[in-house]
Amino acid sequence: MNTDVRPLLVIAALLAGSAAAQSVAPPVVPPAPAVQPAAQPIPAARWTLAQLRQAYELADTDSDGRLSRAEAQRLAIMPRSFEDLDQNKDGVLERAEYEGSIAK
Repeated sequence: MNTDVRPLLVIAALLAGSAAAQSVAPPVVPPAPAVQPAAQPIPAARWTLAQLRQAYELADTDSDGRLSRAEAQRLAIMPRSFEDLDQNKDGVLERAEYEGSIAK
């Protein structure tokens, strides 16, 4: 009986490879960090004048003393819409318009 064992060796190798592939542990995924609740923003009535001025200065990226609509979007606190704050309707928000809006 002259049997060719090569096909059997190929099958055995495939089965061994398949078993080895199945025994590989899945990658360990670290647990997601616990979600901390977001800090509640300070109500407008509790902001100090110094905090308002600092927010205004940080938003005034071109340091011209006025806020464009785009710069106003960077304000940490915006109590009303840009249109409502821009009292003289000149398209920019002056410091006095911003600071005066908080007191209202």
